[in-house]
Amino acid sequence: MQTPQYLYKVLSLDAWEASGEQLILSKDDDAFIHFSRDDQLERITEKYWADVPAYVILKIDTHLLPGRMVYEANPGGTNKYYHLYDGSIPRQAVVEAKIISRALAQS
Repeated sequence: MQTPQYLYKVLSLDAWEASGEQLILSKDDDAFIHFSRDDQLERITEKYWADVPAYVILKIDTHLLPGRMVYEANPGGTNKYYHLYDGSIPRQAVVEAKIISRALAQS
């Protein structure tokens, strides 16, 4: 399967603002960097980012990523995602950054 030209990465607002030439990623991206296709993005943000008041959705040009891209299921899962091994995300690969900010319900 050919890697799409654009994939998406969700980052905390703090990580995005602190990033320089290379994006600062979370510990969840230590073994490999997780990416989402456009049609997977809503499910990912609802599952992992629903309780976060602000985060950033990055549109990434995969042609500018160093490393080895693999389309596979997450460990223990069945849904397939793109994972970048032995790579990083240089800021120049970010073609769009969309900050999502919302008020969370008070309990």
